[in-house]
Amino acid sequence: MVFTRPLFTDTLQDLVFALNNHYSASLGGACILVLAVLSWIGLIRRSNYLTNLLLWLLVLNLNSYLYATLTAGDYLLNQLLFFNIFFSVRPGTSAFFRDLKTAFHNMALAGIKTQVCLAYFLAGWFKLTDAAWLGGSAVHQAFQIPEYTSSLLMSLPLWFCMVLNYATMAYQLLFPFTIWFRPCKIYLLAFGILQHLVIAFCMGLFSFGIIMIICYILFLKYDDRAEAPRAHTL
Repeated sequence: MVFTRPLFTDTLQDLVFALNNHYSASLGGACILVLAVLSWIGLIRRSNYLTNLLLWLLVLNLNSYLYATLTAGDYLLNQLLFFNIFFSVRPGTSAFFRDLKTAFHNMALAGIKTQVCLAYFLAGWFKLTDAAWLGGSAVHQAFQIPEYTSSLLMSLPLWFCMVLNYATMAYQLLFPFTIWFRPCKIYLLAFGILQHLVIAFCMGLFSFGIIMIICYILFLKYDDRAEAPRAHTL
């Protein structure tokens, strides 16, 4: 845990800074324990809207308290957990509530996919305004920073880093438009998984790399083939 000063705003926002404002070692430990229990409940498919909301709020509290240690993956996780609130695996008791849950589910799924696409596109767009990325030296420069590299990455030749530089830019800019086409999907996800594994295990940004790979699962479920309607029985 790192020290942060209390930050009182208003009643609603204080929910996000409760750990900052009332921190103690026992409260921090209890927060982590509850997070573990809620995660286990989700893994065994027993979560509901309330447990998902509590999970999101607790993660927000931890991230607000540990903001100095966060990466882009942690901020993305906050957004994904927000959309996760609207997922529910339990069937409704009536047709109306089943349809309502289906609508929430589909909107949340679309929201997560849109969030991932925006993350890639905006990252690629801002790279177009950076002289190092446009010049092809950004990846090589990043690999020379001792805190975010390994001996293998530092030894990569400049020409290879330039290829990675422009491949990364192209991947991020094209991902939101090409991921929906089945012939492109396997190559996009393979490149992305390899890229994020390097980020996770070679550059030390573990949470960011793993969270992005987990997001790919949602795109694997996408199927653009026309299928005949099927009859479902309950």
